[in-house]
Amino acid sequence: MSQFEAGTFIAYLAFSIFFLVAYKLQQISLFALIMLLVATAVGIGIFYLLIMQ
Repeated sequence: MSQFEAGTFIAYLAFSIFFLVAYKLQQISLFALIMLLVATAVGIGIFYLLIMQ
């Protein structure tokens, strides 16, 4: 795994942890949590594909 791939994975984990904490503190609903995790995964995936080309 390259350093860029590792950084991208760490960024996704950081966003996921942030959203999970917001969910546990009841700042967002379960539906919002799922939508945010999907949107983050898609956004990071698109970013990764654009940078790696």
